Amino acid sequence: MEETFEELVTKHTRRELEEIALKYGVENLGGTKSQLAETILEAIKKQKESPKPAKQEKPQVVQMVEKPKISAGSSTQTAKNGIMAKISAINSKSSEFQTAGRQMREEGIREMNKGIREFHSSKDTMSKNMATGLRNIASEAKKMREDGLQRFNAGQVAFRNDLNSQIKENSEAISRFNSGAREIKSATDQMAKDFQKAGKDIREDGIRNLQKGLNQFRSEVNSQTKSNLDAISKIDRAARDLQGRAKTFHDEIQRYQEQDLKNYIRDFYYG
Repeated sequence: MEETFEELVTKHTRRELEEIALKYGVENLGGTKSQLAETILEAIKKQKESPKPAKQEKPQVVQMVEKPKISAGSSTQTAKNGIMAKISAINSKSSEFQTAGRQMREEGIREMNKGIREFHSSKDTMSKNMATGLRNIASEAKKMREDGLQRFNAGQVAFRNDLNSQIKENSEAISRFNSGAREIKSATDQMAKDFQKAGKDIREDGIRNLQKGLNQFRSEVNSQTKSNLDAISKIDRAARDLQGRAKTFHDEIQRYQEQDLKNYIRDFYYG
């Protein structure tokens, strides 16, 4: 009666499973007991599905099935082959882990370098924007001063022209109008007040525009500073995440070496 997978694993030791596997022509004896049991069941299934030999070849088939058990030396060689296969698998797995770890480190370094380049680029852009903003503010202030001075000088020229004209007219009319002098004085005082008021308005308007430009510049600098702090925070989180992944990788390698290999050796020698 054919044995099931559970029966093969529970009723037989590993050495007995290896003998059964050799009986059915299995060459690869590596892996755990469970893997070896699955290999035996597959070999039995393939043998059943293969075409039956002719009657005249039947004695040869019986002779192949009933070949003698392997010697102790062959069993030792088979155990050595199983150990070498397991060691090769462990070395291959360790190489894969090392390659994966190296790729993770290289990827982390690339991401950190990229973040640093972006941070420096952002800092340079902010510096350029600050310099441009200062130049623009200085240029606007210069224009406002020049415009105010130009208006002031034009007002003075106009005032002098008007005053001279008025004085000339008043001089010609002194003989006729004694009250004209008082009116001229009153008009001159009012004109001076209006001129002073106009100059004050020009200065106050220039100061307000200058203050507005400075406030806008400070707002842009604060916004850029906040963006840079957010970028630094992202870089810090990415670095901590890479450190955590590296630690997890190290712990997995250590667990694999301390547990899986010991379990395999115990399973191999004690069944």
